[in-house]
Amino acid sequence: MLDIPLVHADWTFALWSILTLLAAFGFWADTTKLGQNISGVALIMALAMALSNFGVLPMTAPAYDVVWSYLVPLAIPLLLLKADLRKVISETGDMLAAFFLGAIGTTIGALIGYFLLPLGEEAPKLAGVFSATYIGGSMNMAAVTQSVGLDPSIATASVAADNVIGVMYLAFLAMVPSMAFFRWWFKISVSEKKSQDSEADVTEKPVVHLELKHMAFVLGLSFAICAAGKAMATYFGVDGYSIMFITAITIAVANIFTKQLKNFQGDYEIGLFLMYIFFAAIGISADVVAMLDKAMVIAVYAAIIVVCHAVFIFGMSRFFKLNLFEVVIASNACASGPASAAALAAGRGRHDLVAPAILLGVFGYAVANFVGVMLATWLGA
Repeated sequence: MLDIPLVHADWTFALWSILTLLAAFGFWADTTKLGQNISGVALIMALAMALSNFGVLPMTAPAYDVVWSYLVPLAIPLLLLKADLRKVISETGDMLAAFFLGAIGTTIGALIGYFLLPLGEEAPKLAGVFSATYIGGSMNMAAVTQSVGLDPSIATASVAADNVIGVMYLAFLAMVPSMAFFRWWFKISVSEKKSQDSEADVTEKPVVHLELKHMAFVLGLSFAICAAGKAMATYFGVDGYSIMFITAITIAVANIFTKQLKNFQGDYEIGLFLMYIFFAAIGISADVVAMLDKAMVIAVYAAIIVVCHAVFIFGMSRFFKLNLFEVVIASNACASGPASAAALAAGRGRHDLVAPAILLGVFGYAVANFVGVMLATWLGA
């Protein structure tokens, strides 16, 4: 490890080049077998940590501050401009009820772990970050991490724990529909399974055509929303929680101007790109020595939350006699986001549940920031 990094903190263009190339690496990794099993985000974090902790990159630099202060807030509107809450209510049916049960289970788990484990001074922030993560997904983890000001070393440990525990839970969800216990508990017969499988229709993955006029408009709109959210936070004397105002304004715009916004393309993709840059910056800023000292207890905390989420969503869904596979997809959308939920539905031949899975995942994006920030604030962050 070098005392002075090879790339200096004031080499701004070089650092931005590395940040964007790390994001590109993450997108490429998502297309590989390793990346699909571990996630491109985890590989970005691992490579970024290696570069900084072995002395190639500085752990702090003005370029990283730009990512935290500007790119993350800008990404929130881009990710949520298609969050039509009316479609969520009308098209998801019982899956929306299951999603709410999962969100309640996540919050209960966050509180149980908070009181049981020695999480230190960052405990309220961790409760907010992980409740948001397992209600919306990794994108919400990034937003709430920035909003509550979680220490970068602990943030990196949190991402690492989330990836390990999250992958294990997704593997469990993929097996649930075939597990004898769950089929017996939810009273599913073989003939009923065949009937459900026959309902699937073929849906193709939509192709995104990026147009400059669309990109320019959604970026301009996102900047305007961020400006309004920041101004409102300042007016109410809560500058640190501008993410909540930005999210609220975005949801309002998305649901008032649904018809006008539905034809714009590229907003989600640009937002995802900005978030990948954020994960690269988080990884670079992490001190591995400090992280390892805290990673195990954070992983246990994540496991407690996921177990409580699973027990509550499957237990209460059985009580309300909800469909097992719809509960599985709702749990996936809640704990991991729209992409993996849609992939699981398509992979199991239930193409009829792909669209509801995406809608639930986007709904999770929309509400998780509020839950996470409010929980962290309530616990004293």
